[in-house]
Amino acid sequence: MQKIYVRPMSLSYGLNARKLIHSKQAIPISGNKNMAFTHIEIVIRNKKNQIKNININQISSLPNLIKKKVLKQLKNIKEKKKKISGLNLDKFKIFGVLNVTPDSFSDGGKFNKLNLAVNHTHRMIKEGADVIDVGGESTRPGAKLVTIEKEKKRTLNVISKIKKYTVSIDTRKSDVMLTAVKYGAKIINDVSAMDFDPKTLDVVSKLKKPIILNHSQGTPDIMQNNPRYQNVLLDIYDYFEEKINQLSKRNFSRNNIILDPGIGFGKNLDHNLNLISNIGIFHSLGCPIMLGPSRKSFIGKVMKEKDSKDRLGGTIAAVITGYNQGVQCFRVHDIKETFEALTIQEALNSI
Repeated sequence: MQKIYVRPMSLSYGLNARKLIHSKQAIPISGNKNMAFTHIEIVIRNKKNQIKNININQISSLPNLIKKKVLKQLKNIKEKKKKISGLNLDKFKIFGVLNVTPDSFSDGGKFNKLNLAVNHTHRMIKEGADVIDVGGESTRPGAKLVTIEKEKKRTLNVISKIKKYTVSIDTRKSDVMLTAVKYGAKIINDVSAMDFDPKTLDVVSKLKKPIILNHSQGTPDIMQNNPRYQNVLLDIYDYFEEKINQLSKRNFSRNNIILDPGIGFGKNLDHNLNLISNIGIFHSLGCPIMLGPSRKSFIGKVMKEKDSKDRLGGTIAAVITGYNQGVQCFRVHDIKETFEALTIQEALNSI
């Protein structure tokens, strides 16, 4: 059976988008009337990967089998997203990175003491963060496994001190997820998308807490050893679809799933650039999308910049590229600058 993928194309913003929607010449992305598309790209996956770009008003003339699949995905693309853990996804959401580790690639050792972590949390919230993403194990390329007990020791006290805010626990271990939720975490961010720990699917299904499924090819210690895909966009799309189906069979709502294609997690430079440029394809899966390009090595490779702290400009460029395709959530280190950039872009897109 041929697999069909649909990506929104030819986006318009602001007044132009609203006019096109009103005249039924465009469809809004996720119910946002300031962002609409007039064309779609249809990919039929086979040996040649047939690609067809059509105006939305040409959909009715498609062969019935293809039309049925396209209309189903269009429904997912245009559907307004429900709140996740009280977060209104009509507006962009910023997840502030709080690594309480000694060895994270960008900020390892800066916030691995309780007072430093709490103070940094307050600062990030003040600067515009909506969620604090607490991680106790580095997942940078080449990172080694941390024990469950060590990860708990690093994260739980911090979570208990900042639980008045919306906190996500960045972990791939089900036992850490369970305990972190008891301490106040409201969202689970699994860098392995439930692949690392065989118990995670059961635990997530029972907790019914929102989960971020982050795609990663391989574990951190080996993931950058020559990553390969037949087609990075379609392979990750299929992977996400399977994960959504696994959770759906456990009566876990797709409204509680956020998809993160995992920039830098088992991808080379071309893979990362392709994912960011075409991230809108994942809208047709019907879940909110997260983008985490912050200070990643792909920016350093393009800009020949070795120091991760000097990658703010590249981070902002990637964030805005995602936002202009309808991405709702952004995981970043530099909150103030990201908030300002997104706020300005939001204002520009409303005119």
